[in-house]
Amino acid sequence: MTMAPLTHLGDLTVAEFIADYWQQKPVCIRNGIAFEDALIAMDELAGLALEPEVESRLIENKGDIKDWQVTHGPLKEVDFNKERDFPWTLLVQGVDCFVPQVHDFLAKFRFLPSWRLDDIMISYATNGAGVGAHYDRYDVFLIQGEGQRQWQIGQTCSENSALMAHDQLCLLQDFEWHEEFILNPGDMLYIPPLVAHQGVAVSDACVTYSVGFRSPSHGDVLTTFADERSIDISADLRLKDQGFTPNSGEISAADVEGLMQLMRDQITPENVAQWFGKHSTEAKYPALDMAEDAMDLAELESIINDAYGVLRVSEGVRLAYTWQGDGGLTLFVQGEALPCPPEATAFVEAIANQWLLEVDEMAPVIVNDAAKAMLLILHNQGYLYFADE
Repeated sequence: MTMAPLTHLGDLTVAEFIADYWQQKPVCIRNGIAFEDALIAMDELAGLALEPEVESRLIENKGDIKDWQVTHGPLKEVDFNKERDFPWTLLVQGVDCFVPQVHDFLAKFRFLPSWRLDDIMISYATNGAGVGAHYDRYDVFLIQGEGQRQWQIGQTCSENSALMAHDQLCLLQDFEWHEEFILNPGDMLYIPPLVAHQGVAVSDACVTYSVGFRSPSHGDVLTTFADERSIDISADLRLKDQGFTPNSGEISAADVEGLMQLMRDQITPENVAQWFGKHSTEAKYPALDMAEDAMDLAELESIINDAYGVLRVSEGVRLAYTWQGDGGLTLFVQGEALPCPPEATAFVEAIANQWLLEVDEMAPVIVNDAAKAMLLILHNQGYLYFADE
């Protein structure tokens, strides 16, 4: 599967999509993705749901919505062998963190900033199954892999939208749908944040790929930035009086201006970029083991000389970089900042932007010891690995 990002979504160019729809309004895109094979076999998806490090849910649509049952993973084999005469859905989160071909599929959406990409959730549903009317606080592409699913699009919601009484599902009490689509394999539906939607499988073996995007709240932005900066500020620095007023109970305009200046002093391009690089690349699953066998320079040069295979970003690894700061490049990986030597910047930019490099084409970006050293650091931490293809 090609790692190149999409240039068109159906009949829409990427530029048209971003200008007219992205974070603005839903759109149904016919034949948006051409599938040659399924991204994952359903028995493999079920197998992932049995693993303790994988986030999964089984939703059973038995009876009224208030009676629907939700079983959180890790699931057990008996959950799949159970006889049911009612619809059910298996949802597995973050499949791109565990399956290379699913990780490669996520790369198609790098026409948007890759630090926004969150994960791919894959759902398998029987005829009539769904998760109810709801809204999300992030952008999502809903792509039909197999079978058919009916989608209804409703109103724009907010934190004040009334929810049904259910212990484990956040479902809307009132759903006012006004558009309806049936998606066939390869069709996709884009839903911006806060837009209500509801999907129901209208065939057996209905498989949907949900590509979600990170969208931190303003509250998260402010609190995490403050937490990051507080680490580097000496406790010896204390507030000083900005002058006195005749009224001892008054917080003066000078006091307020002094506080604002203290805050402004911290909001520099370097501080913001360094914080956001760490924040936006934090691992979805921090406990995921990414250890690789340590490689030395001789082994690396042997691989390069053989000119065979590819260098890949490991599944579940998040990369981003910035030039904001002291004039150099900083690479962010899994929430950590790695200052980059000037001689290694071409390599760092290439792997962060492309996610995959052909070994026989890597020579121009690893022509010096600094680039090779950076590659070895990333490889030996498990962030990159070599593969046959």
